[in-house]
Formats: sequence, structure tokens, C-alpha cells
Amino acid sequence: MGSIGLSPDDVMAGKMDALYNRAAARDFLDIDAAIGGGHYPLERLCQLAETVDAGFDRVMFGRMLRYVERFDPEDFAEYGVDALEAEALLARVAAWRRELETGESGPLAGH
Repeated sequence: MGSIGLSPDDVMAGKMDALYNRAAARDFLDIDAAIGGGHYPLERLCQLAETVDAGFDRVMFGRMLRYVERFDPEDFAEYGVDALEAEALLARVAAWRRELETGESGPLAGH
């Protein structure tokens, strides 16, 4: 059986769709890894999300990012993220929200 042939862009579009529609702790971690690894800036991830979800709305996405605040550090611990890393993630997600609101990337947006 062969590969289904997903490109990295296809994978990241799916990850953004998961974050936008499900917003589980792991979804925040996946997007954080993509941005922090320098592979995908937030702008590109939003563009990819728009290709797979005609209803993707950047304003709503920015508001949805507040959902990260509902998680306790323990929610991230099962993914190997300690309390300090979880706090840093919250700060980065807040920077993503600001970037979406202002269109300007801050120092934490990409780590």
C-alpha cells in the first residue's frame, strides 16, 4: 500500500482546522511547534486554513485562541510539557492573538 501523499502544507492545514474547530491542548501544541520551529509563520498557517475551511475567519480564530486559557498545566503534561513550558505557551498564544488583531508580529509570536 502506498502513501496517501500529504504534503507538509496539507498536514498543517489539517492541524489548523483541528485547532479552529476542536481546540484541544494538543492542537495548540502542534501549531506552536510549527510556528516555533520556524517552518510556518502564523500568516501562512491562516492562509492554509482558509484553503480547507471556507468558513475560517481570522477574527473568530483570534477570539478562539483564548480557549487556551481554559487548560491547566496538567492538561499539557501528558504531552511532556511542564508547567513552565505551559505558561510560555500561553504567552505565545497571546502574542498570536495580538498579531491577528494588529497584523504585527511580536517577539513571542515565533518564539
